Amino acid sequence: MVCIFCIAVLMIVAGALTAASLDQMEEQLAEKADGGVQRVSDTESVARFELTVDVSGKKAPVAVTLYKEHGRARIQVLTHALTAEEVVRLEDELAEAIGAKIVDRSSPEGHEHEEAAHQEPAGDAERVEVATAEPERQREPEPPRG
Repeated sequence: MVCIFCIAVLMIVAGALTAASLDQMEEQLAEKADGGVQRVSDTESVARFELTVDVSGKKAPVAVTLYKEHGRARIQVLTHALTAEEVVRLEDELAEAIGAKIVDRSSPEGHEHEEAAHQEPAGDAERVEVATAEPERQREPEPPRG
């Protein structure tokens, strides 16, 4: 599933994220969540939270990844059930909750185009294989040297 996401810069004074600031962000996300927040990953460089948010009566799963050293966050809306306006509003609310400013947003159209560019059509792969194999079958054997 293609997700819609934004990149946000965290507005922290001390530079890198601390355990206390992560706990505070988790509490802020919990206030927005419909049912709680799970800290699914917490390494030296990254913390990832997953939550579900109610948006206009729709349940929207969201992943918030915090890049500790760089003071950045990625907010991923993991559903296509929301309108573009609802996604923007949700990203804005979550960014505000964790004390971040959004600096970049993706769009589903951009991802579809990007995915299509990276996929080779199956027919082309067959044509290339046949084209490279065919000359080998038609090649005349070399006369013996002697």
